[in-house]
Amino acid sequence: MNPTILIVEDDPAGQQVIEAILENQGYEIEFAATGKEALKKAAQLKPDLILLDIMLPEMDGLQVLQLLRSRAEIAKIPVVMLTALNDRDIRIACLDAGADDFFNKPFDRAELRARIRSITKLNQYRLLSERNLMFSWISEKASDGFLLMQTGDKISYVNPRARFYLGLDMESNQPPANTFMDILSSQYQPQPSAAWVNWGTPAAEVASQPRYLVRPESNTSHEFWLEVSVFEITDGEPGSRIIRLRDVTTDILNRRNTRSFGEAVNHKVRTPITHMVSSLDLLVRHAAQFSPEEIAELSQTALKGARRIHETLDKILQYTNVRTSIDSAEGLQLGTFIELVERVAQDLESIQLSISIPKALEQVQVILSAQSMEILLWEILENSKKFHPQKNPNIKVEILPGSSPEIHFQFTDDGIHLSPKQLTTAMLPYYQGEKDFTGEMPGMGLGLATVNSIVWGAGGASRIMNRKDRPGVVVRLTVPVVKTPHG
Repeated sequence: MNPTILIVEDDPAGQQVIEAILENQGYEIEFAATGKEALKKAAQLKPDLILLDIMLPEMDGLQVLQLLRSRAEIAKIPVVMLTALNDRDIRIACLDAGADDFFNKPFDRAELRARIRSITKLNQYRLLSERNLMFSWISEKASDGFLLMQTGDKISYVNPRARFYLGLDMESNQPPANTFMDILSSQYQPQPSAAWVNWGTPAAEVASQPRYLVRPESNTSHEFWLEVSVFEITDGEPGSRIIRLRDVTTDILNRRNTRSFGEAVNHKVRTPITHMVSSLDLLVRHAAQFSPEEIAELSQTALKGARRIHETLDKILQYTNVRTSIDSAEGLQLGTFIELVERVAQDLESIQLSISIPKALEQVQVILSAQSMEILLWEILENSKKFHPQKNPNIKVEILPGSSPEIHFQFTDDGIHLSPKQLTTAMLPYYQGEKDFTGEMPGMGLGLATVNSIVWGAGGASRIMNRKDRPGVVVRLTVPVVKTPHG
């Protein structure tokens, strides 16, 4: 960006002389003919230099200089006085008022160019230094992590919080030797993977994509989430970026657990309560007309519903902390998956299932707990039903072997195709604009955000795509298996 010079000169001929001297020197030239106009333009333009003639109408250059220095927003702009006078007292008064230099008329063209070039460069260095100092102070105190990146993912600055997130030496002030991707890949899983493919491309549409770094749950720590924001620096070195790392773990887990608890209450309690209320209502209103056998049957129905609620209360409470399981005693054995998916489909009603599990995989355990898997099934099957034109989807459920140690859960329905935007954002686990604190994507009604947050938190991956052979979508979840002592 070229430096801006404001020339305050009431004589048109004088303006033309200075403009001719500075022509083709890489400056943006602005003019003011009076002190009042000069003050207004200085406030608007924030020029890199003001050339101020002492002899002006209405208010002289010394008065304009004093007013410039009295206003905080423009007080630091370099001001060079232009004068045809050789009056020592005026010079001293101008220096006392804050003038940076003097030029005598008539001008020496080479000297004027050289001195203006020197002053504008010094001012730009000063501004850059002040901005760097301000950025450094803010970033050092910030609760978010900040990195300054150069071309090729080379890190030139890391604030203390980013050092903490990336496991770097907290005592060092030197940028790390490794690239950003090299550092994070040893600790985090970049998600969604498609958003990181063109990580090094300095394009606005790439920089604006939501990105996350997920550290899955382990034996010693809970899952941890960082939201990664990218700001492209357009007026610096090509490829320069500022990276912000924000801890969104609490937001992710709160939204996920709130939605999961609500789903658990809705699905597990609604049906037995309905049976209880209807049976008891009939008994209260029509008991005198029923036979003992009918009364016993209605009472049994109500009792069965009460017992079911009693049995599921403890399970419901478990949904307040939806988590993965790295314990082989708690991980889900695939042989029990068929019963689980059939039960969820039965509760949802109007869903036709076909389930395929290779015999060789029935004894394999995935690290997701049964509670987590049940929530995933509710979300996926319920969305298939919700978006099916007749609300009665046929869903093919498959378990497929993956690259060790992973398993693929694949759900294929016969509903509708999704738009490219829906496919891109349907399973993002966290949006600032999330609607009604439900975990649903704004304006889309797809409740798949919870699916991704659980799967990513377990160290897995997920994908949603349109069917190629007919309308409908395919949801594929890739989930790690529990490692055995010998595996």
